Amino acid sequence: MKQIWLLTKIQLRTAFDFVMITSKKNRERKSKGYTFLVSFLLIICIITAASFSYSYAIGMTLKAIGMIKLLPEMMMAVTCVITIITTINKVKGTLFGFKDYDLIMSLPVRTSKVVTSRLLLLYIINITFTLIIMIPAAIAYGMLAEASLYFYVTSLVMVIFIPVIPMITASFLGTVITVIASKFRHSNLINLIFTFALLTGIMGVSLFTGDSEEKLGQMSAVLIKQVDGIYPLAGMYRKAVCELDVISLMIFLFVSILFFILFATIVGYKFKAINTSLIATKTSADYKIGRLEQSSPFKALYRKELRRYFSSSLYIMNTAFGVVMMTIGAVATIFLSPETLANIMEVPEAAGFIGTLAPVLVSVCIAMTFITACSISLEGKNLWILKISPVLAKTIFQSKIAVSLTITLPAIILDGILLTVGLKLSFAESVLLIVMPAAYAFFTAISGLIINLSLPNLNWTTEVSVIKQSAASMVATFGGMFAAAFPALLLYVFREFSSVYVNAFSTLVIVIVTIILYHYLNTKGEKKFLDL
Repeated sequence: MKQIWLLTKIQLRTAFDFVMITSKKNRERKSKGYTFLVSFLLIICIITAASFSYSYAIGMTLKAIGMIKLLPEMMMAVTCVITIITTINKVKGTLFGFKDYDLIMSLPVRTSKVVTSRLLLLYIINITFTLIIMIPAAIAYGMLAEASLYFYVTSLVMVIFIPVIPMITASFLGTVITVIASKFRHSNLINLIFTFALLTGIMGVSLFTGDSEEKLGQMSAVLIKQVDGIYPLAGMYRKAVCELDVISLMIFLFVSILFFILFATIVGYKFKAINTSLIATKTSADYKIGRLEQSSPFKALYRKELRRYFSSSLYIMNTAFGVVMMTIGAVATIFLSPETLANIMEVPEAAGFIGTLAPVLVSVCIAMTFITACSISLEGKNLWILKISPVLAKTIFQSKIAVSLTITLPAIILDGILLTVGLKLSFAESVLLIVMPAAYAFFTAISGLIINLSLPNLNWTTEVSVIKQSAASMVATFGGMFAAAFPALLLYVFREFSSVYVNAFSTLVIVIVTIILYHYLNTKGEKKFLDL
């Protein structure tokens, strides 16, 4: 057990940048670490408060129709879905194909313990999201149902085990995909196609089956029966926490622990074979000598960055999520009326001003697309190659910015056209629908680099720790969301003015801020890059 904990502890220090906080050699780095930790805890508190508000609102609806006992199970189902979706992407890079595989396997530790430590890392990541959803939901239920002390104690015990089965399910699916994809030359493409198909399907179903809270409450009984049939542990959870069923509690805990042990044991047998298959390099037998091409430093770096981006399905999925959401929404406007879209969003009053909010909503999606926020960190220990190359730091920055714009700008133009047709916008609104998100595209690309230069992580062992869990990625994502909220706030404060003028002013502010950031990047940012 001690070996498992030590392996997990090392992975946690790397995955969550804890070295920044515990480092005693660099006081400035340690100070940044504490600042980030405080900011991160503040963000967690805000998200938890929003989660409580959402659970309480649904609970009020369910209580009105006498089905308040369905609230814990509904929120558990939401947690399980989120766990499955987010874990599938993490299997490759956390459980398999991690950077320090050779080093870890050379240690005098059994393979099953290595697998267990990797699964514990996935569990710790997932339990964070589970607590953010389930603890506020439990408090909301307790307040509305006037629950006893037994409910709170049981909920606290069971919440620890809620993500286990979904995590094992997702790990199994991710393992199957990884094994199948490893047989093909373009294994990353196979992973990417499957994940995007799954994400698109879930979002598509959400869009076309959305309904009001009242209908949701009326359909809950039928829905819960279906959930119980597909996932019996959901029914056991409801019976344990709401109906004081001790037998259901014991079965839930036993099954969760049993599945974890079985999966860790089974994967342990094939662990080396799967990793060997992933790490092995496939070469082509029909190599032919061709002409040697020469290009400018920028073009060469741009191609390198673009290949790096598309070589990682994890990188694409976690940075292009906003673009996918934006495209699905744009396509939906072609088939659905503004009234229907407003009902899906559960804000019927928004039907009359969806066109007004369109530039803001698209900008929010772009603000979630921080491709550059981890591009410096992904260089890892090879960063010295860029630093000693006869290339200006400005050119390196421009190549990384260009890759980000390559992903966002074409999507902005295409989706802007679709939204213009679907929402029947005026010429001025159509122009803003492209110009405002484009301004945010430049803003996110440049600010992401600055954030990554300020919060680098060059000693990572898995891409997951840099792309999803690093301080830079978290700051960039939440900072982008707050920046995207700026025009929405102005629209609310100055609602008596024309939305075209307000959005135009917001765009101008973002452009000015972006120009200032770009100047900072090419001056102090260059110095930070050389000091890494």
